Amino acid sequence: MAKRPIASVIWKGGRLSPLTHWDAELLNEEAAGTEYRLTRVSPRSTPHNGMYWAQLGLIVKATEAFPTADNMHDWVKAKLGYVEPVMDHAGKVIAMKLESTAFDKMDQKDFNVFYEKAARLILEEMGIDLADVVPGFAI
Repeated sequence: MAKRPIASVIWKGGRLSPLTHWDAELLNEEAAGTEYRLTRVSPRSTPHNGMYWAQLGLIVKATEAFPTADNMHDWVKAKLGYVEPVMDHAGKVIAMKLESTAFDKMDQKDFNVFYEKAARLILEEMGIDLADVVPGFAI
């Protein structure tokens, strides 16, 4: 299973810098000397993506409803129907796999739709309004 990137960075001033405060926190948790392979991303909003993951992380930390933000993200995708069938040799559906929301799989317009649906789902099923989940504040 592919893991989401450890953090988002931007090239500016001749060096890589964390894109958000959340990204800086994630990078600070990494061991010194860790190597990374960078991939340039599409014009999708990295701050919006980072906010989504920060919000999931804060919800997980506050509620313990999911073991990790990745688990919560998988729940959101499954509940919203972001799935595709896995077929056997005869064309019978034998499983479903979750679709990706990665930058190379979903542009900003599609991510906006996904985010709004996710916000509605989280409000309806967990009673948490993503607008109230802001990094740096407890929920």
